[in-house]
Amino acid sequence: MSSKLNLKETPAEREKRIAKEERRAARKRQKRGPELHFNHFHEPDARQWHLSEPTIFRTPEDVDAAYLPRSQENEATSEQTAKDYEKIQKELEEANFRAKLFDEMGEDERIDSIEARFNAYRVPNRWARTGANNNTRNPNDMDEDEYAEWVRRGMWERHHKQEVEEQERREKEKEARKEHERKLRRESRRLEEEARERRKQREILSIRRQFDSYQTAWASLTSRESTSNLRFGDIPWPMTHQPRYVSDITKEAISDFLLSAHHSPDKSTKKRIREALFIYHPDRFEKWTNLAQNPTEREIIQEAADKVVRILNSLGGE
Repeated sequence: MSSKLNLKETPAEREKRIAKEERRAARKRQKRGPELHFNHFHEPDARQWHLSEPTIFRTPEDVDAAYLPRSQENEATSEQTAKDYEKIQKELEEANFRAKLFDEMGEDERIDSIEARFNAYRVPNRWARTGANNNTRNPNDMDEDEYAEWVRRGMWERHHKQEVEEQERREKEKEARKEHERKLRRESRRLEEEARERRKQREILSIRRQFDSYQTAWASLTSRESTSNLRFGDIPWPMTHQPRYVSDITKEAISDFLLSAHHSPDKSTKKRIREALFIYHPDRFEKWTNLAQNPTEREIIQEAADKVVRILNSLGGE
């Protein structure tokens, strides 16, 4: 990327440039030497050619001017001429040096003026939002490519003010939409958390009610005067949902119900398992098995009780 800037020339800079070009043209004329003016007189027998006398301008603006002595009748001795020539040559060299020095000083002043104007220019937020490298920075800290891009960006903004304002408006609308979407997401997460908490509370209450129903069902079964013709579905099993088949009785279902932290907070895991084994132990559970008059039903009840006991023993050994 080229770092050369094409800036508009001010009236002061135009005057300086014209003066500089005039000085350069004067130096070129002096380097070429005196101009020859030929005067042609038409005579019948001969032609005469006359040279005009050279003119020396010894001013600080005359650079590299050539010195030519005047006619012989105005010249002094050769020694004096050499001294004069040397003196004039030194004066011309000094004038040349000063002219170049003034030119350089003028160029430096022009560059310093341009740099000061751009240093005072504020970069709008539109460009600052486009990236981390486009923030409002001190131009003295930029390299050539960054500075050139910064100048081009600033000049473009000044000549496309409406486009910049439109872009800023779109940026604000975009930011507003993003903020609205963030609020919606936060509200959605809050609602999801509340719904999750409500489900958790319902689950806790459900397990507590089911455990109370389990205990109430055993108390009711024990207090019956007549329990003839007992069936598989009449027996409370240590599960959240009562099984329809023996295969529905699983270790996970018994563990989630019997060892849940949402009920019986004063009982340890061993105590809960011990109380359940006391109910389903084959020696104590036999009376419930014998109450089933249907032999098939009796076998199903016995099989289910044995499976519960095995699972409880497995949980107690963990």
